[in-house]
Amino acid sequence: MPGFTLVPALVSLTLHGIVLAVLLIGLPGLSDTQPLKEPPRVIHAKLVVEPVRSKPAPAPKPAPKPKPKPKPKPEPKPEPKPVPKPEPKPKSVPKKGPTPEELRRKKAEDAAKAKAEEQARLEALQEELQRQQEDELAAALASEDAMLEEAELVSSYQDLIVALVQRNWTRPPSARNGMSATVGVEMLPTGEIHNAYIVEGSGDEAFDRSAIRAVKGLGRIDELGELGRQNPAVFERQFRKFNFVFKPTDLRR
Repeated sequence: MPGFTLVPALVSLTLHGIVLAVLLIGLPGLSDTQPLKEPPRVIHAKLVVEPVRSKPAPAPKPAPKPKPKPKPKPEPKPEPKPVPKPEPKPKSVPKKGPTPEELRRKKAEDAAKAKAEEQARLEALQEELQRQQEDELAAALASEDAMLEEAELVSSYQDLIVALVQRNWTRPPSARNGMSATVGVEMLPTGEIHNAYIVEGSGDEAFDRSAIRAVKGLGRIDELGELGRQNPAVFERQFRKFNFVFKPTDLRR
């Protein structure tokens, strides 16, 4: 049977059989000469097969328990910030109202202040008006002086033009005393005569043509060219385009 050893049991059985045979039969050569003094003892033998107990298998070592994972340390909870206690509001002390005397004094001060401000405003306005009048008067005087100066300058150039035209004029046979013609003249800033034409005739075509020839024949007036360079504003106003009244004084009656 599994789990038992048979070799020792067979050896024991064999030895018991040999002993039994010797006792029953006897040894050869001895049975004839000498009888047995004592009857053989019967030995009852019984084969007992004892199971061989095998050593119990060693119990398996228990597997080592896994080390428990360390529990994460709980994060420390932030300590609540102390709520600042509201500062107690200072007790308002009821203000006392002004006395009637203080009210009268305050009213008088306000009235005096308003009066002083109004007076200062009026004085400033008066000064501004006076300054404006002075400026206007100065501008008018300056303008008048400029106009007088310009009038004198223009008159001198007009006399020059009249003298030059009369010097350059050729008297026609039909010219008579008292004849006059208005000639329109256009000039350039260089003093050059650009154009000449009759604005108002004398009634005599020959006289009118002679007046135009006398103006155009000048060609260029250097003095007016100098005026155009030095005082272009006066030239533009007075001599860029003007009318010239041609009226000779030495005509026959």
